[in-house]
Amino acid sequence: MHHDSFIKLHTHSRRGCYTALFLLATVNAHAAESVSNGKKPEKSTPITLAPMTVTGATDLNPPNSKPQLDVQTQTGSRLGLTSRETPASITVIDKATIEQRGAQTTQEALERAPGVTVSSQPGSAGSVSMRGFTGAQITQLFNGITVQYDVVAARPIDSWLMERVEVLGGPSSFLFGQGAVGGSINYVSKVANREKDHHQGMLMMGEYLNRRASYDYNGQIGDSKNWFRGVVSYTGTDGFMENTPANSGVVSLSLLSDITDKLTHTMAFEYQIEHRDAYWGTPVLNPTVNGRIIPWGDSRLGTAQFNGQIDPGTRFKNYNSKDPVFDQNVTWGRDILEYQFSKDTQFKNTLYAYKGDREYENVEGYDWNNTNTLVARNLSFAVNHNQTLVGNRMELTHDNKVFDMPLKTLVGIDVAYNRQVRAPSTENSATVVSTVNPYNFNVGAYWDNPRASGPIRNARNELLTVSGFMENRLTLLPDLNLVTGLRVDDIDLENRNYRTPTPPTAANPFGSPARFHRHWTAVTWRTGLMYDITPSFNVYTQYSTAASPPAGILTTATIANLRNFDLSTGRQAEIGSKFDFWNKKGSGSIAAYWIERNNMTTPDPQNPQSVLPVGAQSSVGVEANLGLQITSEWAIQGNMAYTDAQYDDFDEVVGGRNVSRAGNQPTNVPKWTANAWVTWNFHPDWQWGSGVRYVGNRFVDNANTVILPEFSVYDMQMSWKPIKHTMLTARVKNLTDKVYSEWGNGGSAPLFLLREPRTFQMELKLDF
Repeated sequence: MHHDSFIKLHTHSRRGCYTALFLLATVNAHAAESVSNGKKPEKSTPITLAPMTVTGATDLNPPNSKPQLDVQTQTGSRLGLTSRETPASITVIDKATIEQRGAQTTQEALERAPGVTVSSQPGSAGSVSMRGFTGAQITQLFNGITVQYDVVAARPIDSWLMERVEVLGGPSSFLFGQGAVGGSINYVSKVANREKDHHQGMLMMGEYLNRRASYDYNGQIGDSKNWFRGVVSYTGTDGFMENTPANSGVVSLSLLSDITDKLTHTMAFEYQIEHRDAYWGTPVLNPTVNGRIIPWGDSRLGTAQFNGQIDPGTRFKNYNSKDPVFDQNVTWGRDILEYQFSKDTQFKNTLYAYKGDREYENVEGYDWNNTNTLVARNLSFAVNHNQTLVGNRMELTHDNKVFDMPLKTLVGIDVAYNRQVRAPSTENSATVVSTVNPYNFNVGAYWDNPRASGPIRNARNELLTVSGFMENRLTLLPDLNLVTGLRVDDIDLENRNYRTPTPPTAANPFGSPARFHRHWTAVTWRTGLMYDITPSFNVYTQYSTAASPPAGILTTATIANLRNFDLSTGRQAEIGSKFDFWNKKGSGSIAAYWIERNNMTTPDPQNPQSVLPVGAQSSVGVEANLGLQITSEWAIQGNMAYTDAQYDDFDEVVGGRNVSRAGNQPTNVPKWTANAWVTWNFHPDWQWGSGVRYVGNRFVDNANTVILPEFSVYDMQMSWKPIKHTMLTARVKNLTDKVYSEWGNGGSAPLFLLREPRTFQMELKLDF
């Protein structure tokens, strides 16, 4: 085998990212210069795109032009503030933008937000990295509700179900409960509204038998004060990786009723189902040092860093078991009552329920041998998750004045009961299932492994959370607002062990008791100042805090993770600006932040099988988002982010001893990310668009030895309106056929999760 034939994920210059930062800073300075003697400029009529989209009229900016700064968000605050009014970094990705970018899943929509990278790896299919943090440190919400299992439960679903995706940077436990050190993501579903009757449909076909059929209807029921919405979508593929067929479907039904002039009732039901034959990753070749192949984890590698490489013959190989299982069924229900006591006082009650069932049967690990000629398949594992969440949230909003200063206040109570039963298999995951020729092989089913046990009920976690929260917006001066938030969470965890209890041992210092109970109280808050220098240019500063489990996720945590530890804490300081420029043809935002997380667990130096809550992690960074409507035909939008993240205090067990990783970059956290889009309406019925995404170098292991190289990916599309209410789009993704990885898993057998090659698709959209 000739190693010079290996595919190497090439690196690129960072000059473009530094240039983007300079340009955004220049634009911000130009906005500041537009302030003239304190006089507020008159409103001007914004320029809009030529009528290329087939969606109805909306107050949103056209896709890929100016950022959505002036629409109310559901994520930055519950006070009904717009992004421009909120002292925090908020990105809104509306449904028209999702559709125009060709994003078929929630993760494809999310991955173009400033500073965000994502992965749909089967074990943690909702993986997100932002602001230097990943996994459970990013809260992912469904209509403002967390299921407390986000990194798994937030696996990508059909974006046709979504009205928008909102991204809030930094700690936000004061809004949504424990978690969210790095930020919060809110997937907002389509629900019935009072707009006129509307039908929308989509058909898509592409390479690898990628297929999609979707329909959305919203309309009034007769002459009544009731509006109904029905959304349904099917997606399927044969998969670009071998043996990875997938099928999924979503259904959403909602009913909006105006019971009286003051009382509104909304019922919403959603169902999601997915069956996928999973791809867990491509094994990374052992590195070559001075002409010799040295296995990953070998002490001879020392602290050297290596660009990860894959063998081109394995580019489309899947080493998982035959007919694997990676399935999910999810049901959501919401009942919402809104009552207007007066023009100054409103009440809202949300009763919600969630049921999630997930099944796995896979062989998840693949390791090259010492000569890079054979692949050993291991990590045979099966598990079932059965999760139920029920809760109720009450909110009261009141507008008032304090010493003639306008004050808007919201107070609320949220009570949630979360129950999860896990049933993992018991075989030794380190056992080699088979060793195969990497290019020509057959694999058996999961059950062909003689040691496979299949799912066996193990434990049940019951989590009861009672929360009280409040927010305020106090107008200190006509152009100066103080925005504050406070939340108190009372968290009660009860664990039941369904297997045989075991006493403590040297290898397992806590044993496996029949039951254990833990209780915490978390107090988190935010305070921010927003100063409007002009109506179209402001600056803000804020300080916020967060609380999260010291390790793991509370719905699946064990006593070894938690012991008697308090919650981990996080805090952030952020400054930023939101502004218009060039006679409001352009809009943008820029933010700089510092985040620190303390009391995360690290192995006990006296007992590597135990943990201590002494770890720390921090990040500093800059994010910018800019859009410009150059003319009625041309628009450009882009964002960039720089993140300098590190472990401040963190140890890892290596060969039975603790090794400090202090100063190292956290895994799967890039320093630089950037996105850009150009749109050209060169004819009333024709539109051309192009986009580029850049992600910088990352490490896949805590030791920072395996580099996941940077990449740039280009997309292009052409749209045509042949007749009224119809749009036909030809789209090509990964135009240059770049071989790149969305995520990496470290350890002694690192894996890269490769993304699709160049892919063509055709899409027909109807809107009437």
